[in-house]
Amino acid sequence: MKILDINQKHGEITVKIDNLYDLWTLYNIINKDDEVTTLTQRRVVLKEGTKGERKSMRLKLKVEDVSFHEFSNRLRVKGKILEGPDDFVSFGTYHTFNIEVSQKLTIIKETWLKHEIKRLKETSRFENNFIILIIAIETGLATLALITNFSYNRIATIKKNIPGKRYQQTYRNKALEEFFSDIAKVLIENIKTTNIDLLIFCGPGNSKEMLLRFLQKNPNFNFKGNIEMPHASSGTESAIRETLKSKKLSKLKNKIKVLQESEIIEDIMTLFANDADLIVIGLDEVSEASERGAIKQLLIADLLIRGASKKQKLKIEDIISSVENSGGTIHIMSTDNITGERLVDLGSIIGILRYKL
Repeated sequence: MKILDINQKHGEITVKIDNLYDLWTLYNIINKDDEVTTLTQRRVVLKEGTKGERKSMRLKLKVEDVSFHEFSNRLRVKGKILEGPDDFVSFGTYHTFNIEVSQKLTIIKETWLKHEIKRLKETSRFENNFIILIIAIETGLATLALITNFSYNRIATIKKNIPGKRYQQTYRNKALEEFFSDIAKVLIENIKTTNIDLLIFCGPGNSKEMLLRFLQKNPNFNFKGNIEMPHASSGTESAIRETLKSKKLSKLKNKIKVLQESEIIEDIMTLFANDADLIVIGLDEVSEASERGAIKQLLIADLLIRGASKKQKLKIEDIISSVENSGGTIHIMSTDNITGERLVDLGSIIGILRYKL
């Protein structure tokens, strides 16, 4: 992200978006009641009885809602119009900006927090999204999910009653073929519509190998990317979590944010079991530990920052500043992903200590 101008007197920062990660960063920085100005398209009815035409214009909105749409590479910012061309807009009516890569926009806040400005300035290693389609499969059960650097989406659970080996083989083979066909339909459709970087087939036994052989005979299965086939304990959603923390995928963690975050969460769970006194949870505990310079690693769920009151945001700002000043590292995790969900379950904000307090 390029910062084009900072006007501290008026609380204005103008940026140019370079990549998808920048959009996700803005999703966590633009809040309700902020003001945003950018060039946009708006339908204008010039003659009564017509559908009107779309015109380019610069508008300023008072923000009411922000949503991140990674698969369409855009950030949607909805709010009431504060400024614009008088002959084309009515002030106080609603408009939605569809913010995309390469677009410039100005964000106006009553108060900019230090960590918000720092996040705008930092360049992430995860400039591009990395998309994994993972299939956890066992006999008669498969769970399919799309996993990215920003989100987790379970797209299907497929079940089929497969006759046991004591039944006639033709019945069993027919049931398996129907089971694999159902999986193939979902899989191929997602490969067509999404730019998948990695396919993972995981599960116990040889079901994953059988599925891959079945797919390779299908002329519509034309995936040319990488395929991994790690062992997992089942065909359920828990097997997907199990696979993300497997050593077989560790070589990819420099590309994939969720793999790094999974490793961090697993380290915390191990620490909980072995030495829970080295962990603090919740704003009050974490705040006290940060003031004493005791936090070496801080984890924050992005939802905690987005949903915080002004007073709470200032407290989070103080915590982040204290951890940074004492040489600690900070991880802000997306709650649209399974690692962020686990962090929320653990309390949304966690500090790993250098020493026991």
